[in-house]
Formats: sequence, C-alpha cells, structure tokens
Amino acid sequence: MKKAVAIMMAAMMVMSLAACGGSDQAAASTAAQGADTKTEAQAADSAGSEAAAPAGDTAASGSFLEGKTVGFAQTDSMSAWRTTETDDIKKFVEEASGEFIVKDAGGDIATQESDIRDLVAAGVDFLVVAPLEDNGLQGALQEAMDNEIPVILVDRAIAGEAGTHYTTAIMSDFVWEGEQCAKALMEALPDGGNVVIINGGYDSSTSTDRQDGFVNALDAAKYPIVGEQDGEWLMDKAQSVMENIIQAQGGENIDAVFCVTDDMVQGAMNAIEAAGLEPGKDILTMGIDGTRAAFEAIESGRQLASCTCTPYFGGIVVETIAKIINGEEIPANITNQDTLYTKDNVVVDLGF
Repeated sequence: MKKAVAIMMAAMMVMSLAACGGSDQAAASTAAQGADTKTEAQAADSAGSEAAAPAGDTAASGSFLEGKTVGFAQTDSMSAWRTTETDDIKKFVEEASGEFIVKDAGGDIATQESDIRDLVAAGVDFLVVAPLEDNGLQGALQEAMDNEIPVILVDRAIAGEAGTHYTTAIMSDFVWEGEQCAKALMEALPDGGNVVIINGGYDSSTSTDRQDGFVNALDAAKYPIVGEQDGEWLMDKAQSVMENIIQAQGGENIDAVFCVTDDMVQGAMNAIEAAGLEPGKDILTMGIDGTRAAFEAIESGRQLASCTCTPYFGGIVVETIAKIINGEEIPANITNQDTLYTKDNVVVDLGF
C-alpha cells in the first residue's frame, strides 16, 4: 500500500458519546465537571494490554484514501445511534477522498455474514464491521483477513482472535458503562429497591457486558432483580416487555428500571406512564448511549442517568486506516472513553 500523507490531530466532535467519548474534549469539559468520566489511564488499566482511544478524535489530512474503498458491514439502521455511526464513518472516509460502501444487515446475522463476503468479493481495501452478534461472522472475517483486507471491528466484539479474524477492535468498556448506571442508582436509592432490567439480547457482548457490570456492582440483597426481559434493542419492544413486567409485578413493587440503551428507556417510560405512574418519581430509569432524548429526559427529571456510548467512529477509524497504510503497529483493542450524565452535569445539546 502507498504511504499516507502526514497524520494530524483534528478537533473531536463535541461529546463523549462509544462507543464512547473522552474527558479531554474542550466543548464538553465544562459541562462534565463533576461527571464520572473514564480517563485514558483508567481505560488502559481496565483493558490490560489494550490501548485507550485518544481523548480527541483524529483524522488523516489530505486525500490519502484516493483510489481506495472502505466497506462497512452495519448491523441495522433501526436507531439514531446506528444511522449516526454510519453517517460519521462515511463522512470521514469521503473527506479523505475514499469510496465508501455500506451494507445494512437489517438485524440478521446471516445477512451480515453474506454482506461481509460480498464486500470481500467486491475487492474493498479496508473492511469495517459492527458485529451483530458474538458468533456467526468468524468465517467471513477470516476470509477478509486471508485476502489481506484489514478488518476493523467497531462498537462490538466477537468471539475471535486479533490477527486471524480482525486487525483491531474499537469499542467501549461496556462493563464500566453498566457499573456507572449502578452507581447512579445506589446514590439515588441508598436504602435499596426492586430493579427491572431490559437487555438487548444474550448474543451481543454489548448487552451482556453492560448487564453484568450493572448487576455485579449492586448489592443483591438491597437491590433484587424482580424482572428481566429482552427488549431486542427496540423502543417498541422495550415498551411491550415493560408493560408485561408491570402487570406481573405491580408497578408499586418496582423502584427502578435499567435498560442497556437509552432508546429502550424511552419505551420503558412509555409503559410506566401508561400504567399511571411517573418516570423519575415512581420508578427511576437509567440507560446507556447518551441520546438527546435521554438528556432531555434527564433534564426534566424523567430519567435518572445516561452513560455515553459514542456513535462517532469516523475519525478514529480513518486514523487507524492511515496508520495501517503507514505500516504502523496497531493495538488489538482500542478502548473508547465514556461519561456518566445525571441532572447535575447534563447538557442537552451534547446528545446526538
């Protein structure tokens, strides 16, 4: 591959919204005073040999991707988080004069496997993948690597090996995100309470790690889990399962609900209101992603907390591609940084 033109630092997009932003962002630093933010050092400590993502987004200058094609195998386009992720990667690739091809799996793992093989057959120079599930893509990803196509995983992990199934994986510390929501709950309800969990399914490390972080940080005797269901990442589904849990448990017997995404918090709050209860008063709510809707709900008191998880991968993906072209050593894992937002530090304009 040709050597890329020089790499330069560019300003980070305003927010620690990661698979998840950092504590050094100028626009967010004032707003995040008092926030529980994962620093680069903490990220490196928790990741062991993993590298921490830089606090500022970086991008390669010039047209170093001219004549190159970047393929992106996206899980779906069913949320603002996903569409923002796709748009941001597309923006940075095209700003570097590269061609961008996106395949949308529509939430089906077999389709995503086929999409990856199609991109390999099309001869893309670099492959970016947001894995739908931990398993099911290993064969297709190894095919890309065997064809000397660097594979960059974003926002989710797979059950695979760096160097065999992928070049590097860029994502958040999902366990840490769940822990921060548990911390917010314990501060709000120090005497304990009954908790409901709405996850995104058991085939995704994002969902399972967030839930594990949340549950393991709680004192089980003080914060019993009285209901747990799969919201399938969807607002409508989360509303339906929350309605079922309220009917089974009785709304008066539920003190808090934790959803692994803010979109599902919105659905849970709809169910709470439909039951004649008030989110944030009768039942506390908390989630992860840092959406604008979540930040508005936090500001109004309807949502207790949101831990960020940035969809803005464009800068770090393009920087990583530039380093690959330059022959630089790439760490197997790059950890993005997150911030916990509550009513004490939330700024609505930081939401995506």
